[in-house]
Amino acid sequence: MSDGTVTAEYLRTTTFEKPPWGKRGYNEKAVTDFLALCARRLEGRGHLSADDVRNVRFNKPPFGKRGFDASQVDALLDEIATAIAKLDA
Repeated sequence: MSDGTVTAEYLRTTTFEKPPWGKRGYNEKAVTDFLALCARRLEGRGHLSADDVRNVRFNKPPFGKRGFDASQVDALLDEIATAIAKLDA
């Protein structure tokens, strides 16, 4: 992502930290599955729109698990929405 553009390869290899103690974050499988859809879209396959990315909501992880840090996931989703908007422009 050196030029600020999110790539499919970056989405397939990105990792997130655990949320702060006391927070549960987002369900890891749900986030990973959605990022796979986003990667396909950035490769020109699939039908996700920038609004789909902006409006996605993730479940909490199973009770007792901490999942992915929501603020990190949300920041990446903003970048993905921008990249898809550029593709569609």
